[in-house]
Amino acid sequence: MKRIALFFDRTYVDAHFCFTELARHLAKNEFQVDLFHLSNPYNLAPNFFEPNISVRQFPQGKLEKLVFTYRRWFTDELKYDAIIGTPIHGAVLGCRLAKEQGVPFFYLADEIFDPLTRYHKLENWGKAKSLDKKANQSALASIVLGEDRFTYQKKVNSLSDSHRHFLIPNSPSGEVKKLQSHYFRDVFEIRDEKPIVLFIGTLNWNLARTIYEETREYKDKDYHLVFHGRTQGLMAQNKPHPFIKVSKEPLPSSLLNYAISSADLGLVLYDQSIPQESNNGWTGGKIGTYFKNGLPVIAGNLDSFRQFETNGVGAFWDGKTELDLMIKSTLAKTDFLQKNIPAFYNLHYRYEKFFAPFLTFLLNSVS
Repeated sequence: MKRIALFFDRTYVDAHFCFTELARHLAKNEFQVDLFHLSNPYNLAPNFFEPNISVRQFPQGKLEKLVFTYRRWFTDELKYDAIIGTPIHGAVLGCRLAKEQGVPFFYLADEIFDPLTRYHKLENWGKAKSLDKKANQSALASIVLGEDRFTYQKKVNSLSDSHRHFLIPNSPSGEVKKLQSHYFRDVFEIRDEKPIVLFIGTLNWNLARTIYEETREYKDKDYHLVFHGRTQGLMAQNKPHPFIKVSKEPLPSSLLNYAISSADLGLVLYDQSIPQESNNGWTGGKIGTYFKNGLPVIAGNLDSFRQFETNGVGAFWDGKTELDLMIKSTLAKTDFLQKNIPAFYNLHYRYEKFFAPFLTFLLNSVS
């Protein structure tokens, strides 16, 4: 069996399908997977219940780094046939280890760090970004979440036109299926039959904050509005909202589809006036997850989101029209929109379809 290391210096691995699905699909295809990640009290540690996946702590601090160095130099514990890493420290460490062992390295561009932007959370930013850039350039290929993001990545990391990349969306695998679920109705003791409009994410997003504030004057409506956040920290800082029901408990990835299936409509909230949001928009994990669970969307306000309306799987929101009107008009046609979701999902977000070419390339690279 081939061995592969995934160096994900992220605290939220379990909350994103671009990480969990990659590990699961590699394990299903005869790879022994070592997944390295960071941990903190606000995020659940990934738990795969897969014998071929081992979850490990990403080395931090002097002692952990010393132990890791000993294992990589003096034992066979960290010997791999291929390595995948996320920017910045995961990519740098993964690239170094791959060079030492003479195995392929792949750069998973879940984030794109522009060197012109100062990221205060990263120590020695200039040096770190320079090493990250070199790691990407030397990678056998990049795994990207979207073509527009890859265009930006090429510019930021000075990649050649010949740099190989594989687009694998940040979405769950499997066919579109709306599970029989009452998750949010049970959590909030909702006894009526009003539909649930769901937003997955945090209040960091500009339009999400706008909605959170504007709906404070809402009274009883013909629907329920639920915000579900990955971490408690940000939402716990806010006072109870008179209309929005805020779900503060982070869910394991194994329960995400079940929870989301209990809603009827999904909100996709990215602001075209904010570069970070406009760059992330199409690749946001919430989009594929909504569609996987049969939820039409209201998406604002990136121009790329207009195709949801054009393809009959959702509605485009300019960010100015009153949200209540948007929700009511979209809920009125959910039956029509739901019928179009499977074909659209299979074309743009079906994980297995996009993973297959990368798997073929990977197997040829390690054979």
